[in-house]
Amino acid sequence: MIITNAILERKPAMLEKTIQAFEAYYGTRPDFVVRAPGRVNLIGEHTDYNEGFVFPMAIRYAQWLGLKRNDQGKVNLYSADIKKQGSFSISDFSEKLPGWIRYPQGIAWALHEEGYPTSGWDGLLLGDLPIGAGLSSSGALDLVMTQGFALTSGFEWDGKKMAQISKKSDNQWVTINNGIMDQMVIAIAEKGKAMLLDCRTLQTENHSLPTETVIIVMDTMAKHSLVSSGYNDRFRESMEGAKALGKRSLRDVTLEEFHEREGELDEVIRRRVRHILSENYRTLESAKCMEENDPERLGQLMNASHDSLRDDYEVSCEELDIMTEEAQKQPGCYGARMTGGGFGGSAIALVREDQADSFMRSMARIYHDRTGIKAGIFATGAEKGTSVEYRK
Repeated sequence: MIITNAILERKPAMLEKTIQAFEAYYGTRPDFVVRAPGRVNLIGEHTDYNEGFVFPMAIRYAQWLGLKRNDQGKVNLYSADIKKQGSFSISDFSEKLPGWIRYPQGIAWALHEEGYPTSGWDGLLLGDLPIGAGLSSSGALDLVMTQGFALTSGFEWDGKKMAQISKKSDNQWVTINNGIMDQMVIAIAEKGKAMLLDCRTLQTENHSLPTETVIIVMDTMAKHSLVSSGYNDRFRESMEGAKALGKRSLRDVTLEEFHEREGELDEVIRRRVRHILSENYRTLESAKCMEENDPERLGQLMNASHDSLRDDYEVSCEELDIMTEEAQKQPGCYGARMTGGGFGGSAIALVREDQADSFMRSMARIYHDRTGIKAGIFATGAEKGTSVEYRK
């Protein structure tokens, strides 16, 4: 499926679809409808849990949630996309539920742990954000849940704090050792801007993409799962590298220190560390490229990032490599790389806006010819973060 820039704005359609689906399932209109976007990361991959720098932006596709208060002391949640229902207590967390419902349950647990009041509600999830495509569908689910609890329970929704709540849920309840990149950009992204995020201090800077460029997202259809993939292994290897170099985090290691001591490291750990340190450099350099409106240099940095992720961090896969390699050859493409945790999912390309449609048509054909797979390809600008789209 190719989705071009000519597609009309999707929010009104998705808002109405969510309200209608809620009414059809629960027999009443929702009190609220919330949306949380997916994201791509322009550059800065696997640096977030190493307290480094990342450069994500929110995209046009999102997770939507219609909800209505109940007095049952629990959340009843129906996912219209996967046609599954789940329920969990807002006060009894003695048992972790299996499957997709563990993510919403984890948000309730984390809010409870941090002392936030929570009330029960009925909810319906509906999204146009591909699942398993490396676009943080799980992060979007986390953030619509935090906003849902804020609306039904009466506490103030603070984007940065809710991002931290979501990270706590992922790390301690779902047991994914991710950083805070996804949650932060999904929570507080500014429309029209990519976000340079310091994952240690949570300081942000918003930057515009080079003029007359657009981001093309290319879903390889090679599905991934961070829990079952090597994601946690990479986290462990990063921590081993920091420890071997006498630091709490790889954020505290300079490239000069690494070059002086890299011979002390195991070969695999050495490559993992080299990726993190060089990726932090590329991410900060990318901000300068945006400030200077330099798409050529930004594209070169994206290409180098993919090479490092493929060779040093080893989180790419055959489908991502094919997609990236072919994208880099196309007219109007400044650079391309995998995005997200890897092991499947999506690649992105920085493309001249006036050549975006021809680029997408070519990539769909070439990727299908090489793999036999029909890719999901779309253009996106930078969207705003989590928002309340309807109040009854």
